[in-house]
Amino acid sequence: MKNITISMDEDLAHRARVAAARAGKSVSKYLAEATRERIEADERAAADQERNRQLEALERIFAGPKWNVTENGRMPTADERNARR
Repeated sequence: MKNITISMDEDLAHRARVAAARAGKSVSKYLAEATRERIEADERAAADQERNRQLEALERIFAGPKWNVTENGRMPTADERNARR
């Protein structure tokens, strides 16, 4: 366990002490848990943002121009697709 020193205004320190007491925890434990929750929420938000960025990229690809690969209303066979023209 690592000890750190933090600074905060008196009003915030008082509110933190009261909130920790209501939760039945020390101020140290209360702030550590609050910090952990905030960091995990930020990490989840960053992961969600990256996932959304990737989904938006895929949506742009799929929304692009359509290729008409049918020939006479049917899909070409493997030999027809791979034929050198």
